[in-house]
Amino acid sequence: MRQILTIAYYELVHILKDRILFLLVFAVPLGYTALFGSVYITATLTGIPLGIVDLDNSRLSREVVTAFENNPNFEIKQDVNTYPRLEEAMKDGTVRAGIVIPENFFEKAAQNRQTDILTVYDSSNLVWGYNIRKAAQEVISTINTNHTAAYLAGLGIPQHQVIDILNTVTLNYEVWYNPTFSYATFLFMGLVMMIIHQIGLLSAGIAVTRDKANNCWLQYIYSPIPQWKIFLGKTLPYFIANFFNYSLLIWFSNRIIHVKTGGSLPLIILLGLLYTLIIISAGFCISVRAANSLQVTRYLMLLSVPFFIISGYSWPTSHIPDFVNGIARMLPFTWMAEGFKLVTLKELGLPYIVKNLLALSVMAILTLYLALTFNKRRKPPQEDGLEINSGNSFPQK
Repeated sequence: MRQILTIAYYELVHILKDRILFLLVFAVPLGYTALFGSVYITATLTGIPLGIVDLDNSRLSREVVTAFENNPNFEIKQDVNTYPRLEEAMKDGTVRAGIVIPENFFEKAAQNRQTDILTVYDSSNLVWGYNIRKAAQEVISTINTNHTAAYLAGLGIPQHQVIDILNTVTLNYEVWYNPTFSYATFLFMGLVMMIIHQIGLLSAGIAVTRDKANNCWLQYIYSPIPQWKIFLGKTLPYFIANFFNYSLLIWFSNRIIHVKTGGSLPLIILLGLLYTLIIISAGFCISVRAANSLQVTRYLMLLSVPFFIISGYSWPTSHIPDFVNGIARMLPFTWMAEGFKLVTLKELGLPYIVKNLLALSVMAILTLYLALTFNKRRKPPQEDGLEINSGNSFPQK
């Protein structure tokens, strides 16, 4: 135990003495989370800039304008009131949507003839497009219902009968798990899990390559200390730091970004421990086999985007090709992101995440075995690439 703690102490001293490594381990995860959180902190899209072109200028058309003005989802741009100005405003981003009320709108409505209100919206960004269409449909549906009610009342039908007619078929719905349609709740924790994944892999992934570059890995290779003690000593600071970051970022996301993170605390802790163990063990294995730190950083930088995209976190797995799903199922991020969402967002219990825990446990055992039994044979550093973390073999006090 003393040997493990001694190795861990020297690794911790390296972390504390290396300013870049210290920031990578302790500051970058929170910094990234705060940065991403500032993007999604509003959670829902409101105040959509809207231009209204009223070509009828009647009492009814002004009621339509008022209805959009009173809807919190829209912010009316008063200077965008002609079709040419609307086209220009859509191009330069002044507005993201437009309402065009046609001529003779009131006349056709009074004659109970079908008349269309044109809605145009910018769908180059799907978040804008989806929210604009949804909000505009709600406003138009309310206007149409009110007009129908007024017409039926004008025919002498009692109010209670009007209500019965309009409510012949109604849509009742309940929104489960994310009732406010918060985009942060939907996406943000997946980004947090990827931050933990990549920072943990990178920090543990340069633990050995740094020593190779400084020629002090030899003291471990030729020492009588068994592999498992070297692994535990070298990775213990990173394991503690990564799990601390996991806990800190969940707290930060819940308290500051207001992301829903409910569910069973023991399950959240268990998922975090397994995930951290896999990441740190895999990072150590990569570091032992890599020639230098540049190799590690090159490969890990290439992995973050595909890992997130193919995991099924942001796009349903049912609509992803089977061979891509097969690759995704071999990645710890896929199982962790899914399991974390089931526990914290849906607040489901152990029976619903058994397969996730089993998959993560198998990966943890495999990576842990490879890390504990690494080959102590020396592999000389490559001379043809940029070396990172060069300097003294031992931290200077």
